[in-house]
Amino acid sequence: MIETVFALCMFYQGGIIEHTYKNSMTDCLKSRRIASREVNPENVKFQCGKVKAVTEIFMGEKKIVKILEDKYDTGQKKKDKKY
Repeated sequence: MIETVFALCMFYQGGIIEHTYKNSMTDCLKSRRIASREVNPENVKFQCGKVKAVTEIFMGEKKIVKILEDKYDTGQKKKDKKY
């Protein structure tokens, strides 16, 4: 299903390398704060935001399969895939 959701995105060397679905911006900011304490902030950056994504329910939890549109300018081209 394609929908707009909150996501915690992890960036490394300017590109998104991981994204996690969050129920709300509050949940996202809490997770970002915890994650930022666990890693070297010089190498990895975390950001919360609304993204348009392909989602699915897997084992009772919503997951982001692919981000279609985001607010981040990472300079990476997205492949066009029809869902």
